[in-house]
Amino acid sequence: MSPALFNSLFILLIFLPNGLSQLVRTQQVVTATLGEDAVLTCELMKPKDVRQVTWQKETTETNENVATYSKRGSNVNPPFQGKVEFEDEGLQNCSIVIRGVSRGDESCYKCLFNTFPDGPISGTTCLHVNELYGPSILITQTNNSHTTLSCSATGRPAPIVTWDDMMIEHSTMVDVTHPNGTVTMTTTVTVLVSSLTNKEVRCVASMSFSDVTKNASMVIPASITGQSQVSDNKISGAVVGAVIGAVMGSVCLIAVFCVIWLQKRRKDTSSRKPPVPDPEISRTSLKTPATSKHVTPSSSPSQMSHSSTSSPNSSAIKRRLTKNSSPSQMIPSLSSSEKRRIQPAQEAVKRNLFNDY
Repeated sequence: MSPALFNSLFILLIFLPNGLSQLVRTQQVVTATLGEDAVLTCELMKPKDVRQVTWQKETTETNENVATYSKRGSNVNPPFQGKVEFEDEGLQNCSIVIRGVSRGDESCYKCLFNTFPDGPISGTTCLHVNELYGPSILITQTNNSHTTLSCSATGRPAPIVTWDDMMIEHSTMVDVTHPNGTVTMTTTVTVLVSSLTNKEVRCVASMSFSDVTKNASMVIPASITGQSQVSDNKISGAVVGAVIGAVMGSVCLIAVFCVIWLQKRRKDTSSRKPPVPDPEISRTSLKTPATSKHVTPSSSPSQMSHSSTSSPNSSAIKRRLTKNSSPSQMIPSLSSSEKRRIQPAQEAVKRNLFNDY
C-alpha cells in the first residue's frame, strides 16, 4: 500500500465519524426528576439506507446495548425490559422512553444508525436525574412578639427554598452538602406573631432550570402565638379546679360512710342489751298460789290480805313472780264466765302486793 493511500484511509477513519455525527439531530442533555419518565430522541437529518438503529448506554468500561430496531421489528435487551420502551419506531427517526428514572439511569446514551455503505452514524444524549425531597416546615422559636420558622429541602442539584405571602422581617439561608451529592437548603425567617394567628404559611422548593416544584404548608395554631399564655393559664386553672373538686368529693364520701357505719353500730349495740322489765308488770302477780284457788268472790279484802301475809312462802312467791312470771304463763285457759268470777280476787291480790312493797 502506497503512503498516499494509507494517509487517505487514516484521515477518513479519523474525521468520518465526527462529520457524519452532524447528520444526527438529538438533544444534548435531557433532565428528568427522580421518578419521572425521560424521552430520548434521535433523528437522521438526511435520508440514508439504514439497516438497523441501536441504542447504547455508555459506561466506564464498554457500551451496553439497550435496544435495537430494524425492518424485522424492535427488541429490548433483558436487563432493560420493563424499564425502556420505544416511543417512535423508524429507521430515520427512532426514540425511546425510560420509565421512572432513578439515579442508576443517569448516563449518556448513544443512538447508532447503521447505514450502507457509509457505516454507523451516531448521536449522543446525556440524561441528568434531578432529586428533590421535601420541603418541611418547623417552628424553631416563639416569643410574645415574633415567631421563627424554618423550611428545609434536599435535592441534587441544590434546591431553591422560598416562602409565599409572608411579612418577613429577617431571613437567613444555610446549605449542607452530603456525601451522595445532594444538598440540603434551609431558609429561616422571623415574622410578627400578629401576622400568623390562625394563618396558613407555605414554603416552596424548586429546582434550577426545571418546572418541578414541591410545597409544604402549615396553619400556625393560636397556642403558638401570643394567645398561648392565656390558654395555658386557662388550662392550668381547669386542672387545679378538677383536682380540688375530686379531693372534696372524696372527703364527703368518706364522711357519709362514717356516719352510716356509726349509726349501724349503735343499732347493733342497743339490740344486744337485755330488756328492762316494766315495774307494773313485775309487781303484778298473774298466777295465784295454790291456796288462792279456793278463794271465792265473796271473800273480803281483809281475809285476802291475811291469807297472803300469813303464808310463810309469800315472799318467795312474790320474788318468783316478779322475776320469772309472765302473763301468758300464769293465766290458764279459762272461759269468759270463769274469768269474770276470778277478776275480783285478782284485783285484791294486786292491792295486797302493792301494799307489801
